[in-house]
Amino acid sequence: MNRRALLAAASVAGGGAAAMAVLGALAPVAAAGPRPRLPPMAGRRVLVLGAGLAGLVCALELHRAGAEESVLEADSRIGGRSLTLRGGDIVREDGAAQTVAFDRDPGLYFNAGPARIPHHHQGLLGYCRELGVPLQVLVNDNRAALANGVPLSQIRASMRGLVAELATKALGAGLLDAPVSEADMLRLRAMLRNFGALDREGRFRGSPRAGWVVPPGVAPGTPRPPLPLAVFADPALWMAADFAEGVNYAATMLAPEGGMVRIVAALAAALPPGTIRLGDPVLDVLPAEGRVRLAGGEERADIVICTLPAPLAARLPGLSVARRAALSGVTQEPAAKLAVQAPRFWEAAGIYGGISWLPEADITQLWYPSSGFHAPQGVLTLAYIWDTPRGLRFAARSPAERAAAALAEAATLHPELPAVARHPVSVAWGRMPWARGAWAEGSAVPPFLSEPEGRVHFAGDWLSALPGWQEGAVASAWHALSAIR
Repeated sequence: MNRRALLAAASVAGGGAAAMAVLGALAPVAAAGPRPRLPPMAGRRVLVLGAGLAGLVCALELHRAGAEESVLEADSRIGGRSLTLRGGDIVREDGAAQTVAFDRDPGLYFNAGPARIPHHHQGLLGYCRELGVPLQVLVNDNRAALANGVPLSQIRASMRGLVAELATKALGAGLLDAPVSEADMLRLRAMLRNFGALDREGRFRGSPRAGWVVPPGVAPGTPRPPLPLAVFADPALWMAADFAEGVNYAATMLAPEGGMVRIVAALAAALPPGTIRLGDPVLDVLPAEGRVRLAGGEERADIVICTLPAPLAARLPGLSVARRAALSGVTQEPAAKLAVQAPRFWEAAGIYGGISWLPEADITQLWYPSSGFHAPQGVLTLAYIWDTPRGLRFAARSPAERAAAALAEAATLHPELPAVARHPVSVAWGRMPWARGAWAEGSAVPPFLSEPEGRVHFAGDWLSALPGWQEGAVASAWHALSAIR
């Protein structure tokens, strides 16, 4: 079963939100692998198509090996989907342009593409270390955040208490597969009491782990009560609570200070001046000859590395019929994000970073900023949408309609938000002309697409086991470079 089928099955079994926790466990923990050792490249001409992360990694390693290279980018900026938006920036989708109106403050920015780095993505983090990109901790999981209005701390405490109480009863019923000594039985009961905060009778009656109805001060506090058993018939709650157990979502997570664009900017700065050429789309590639036809002319190289997204590479008529057909069949996810600027009212409620959930709403998630605590203003990611039907609905709306719908849904968690939110900006990745999607379904990508064709090599996160992750872009770049002789 591929990833899409597994998500569909989870959705059918548990409702529209049930697939979200599956995402946390699907992407494997896959290091980028050993960095390739390129042969001496002095005197060899290389063209890199695309100045996203994979293209810039290829360019840096080729430069270090002595190649004469150019990076050709169709857009007016570098980075591809590594897009950090600030006041004054312009978002250009099909038929629409938005000017970002955030206040001109260094702390007010929006990572409209990738926004987090798992601690084990050491290929990407290695470049951050080498190039001096400063990092900060990203609060991906915050128990003060909410799922359908219920604090995650209360959901988790109740879940653990319920599971521990049921397991304790199972111990007493002799349901274990193997015999257990009396001493081990005592230890197991003690473990379960600790795990679920059970009382001496093996019952869960509440715990400060759930947070407080009335916080302690001079007088003892009042913990939130256990949630009723019927609450857990809603997969939205228990899946949201366990989302950060996924291998690519667990602490510690990181992000560059000042936005994800800091990484691609550092890679670009490590290249010789003039290496990157912007605003020159690729029209065709002739693999046997190493020729690249551009809107502004034609170039020839010993090696061409194509890092274009699959939908754009599929348009290159010089590639083989089989490759173009396979590229056209790579499914793209129409994920989307929307952010607003607002006073940091959520911090007054004790929410410092993290994610709140509205799993059945179109917006799906709200991300609170993980930096600039107690500053007057912050950028709240009001929607992060990855479900295909929701992403398509979002993309079909105008930017103003997206903002109105998102604010209406978010008001169920934060009623004050519509009155204070300003400067909404959104990105629907399926409508971005040089992306045509947020990521590809990795299990649907035929392996031969990562193999060279003539003088052309291919890279991009969609060719890795980590589609949508920047580590996948690094891994694919290193794989492409390793085939150069």
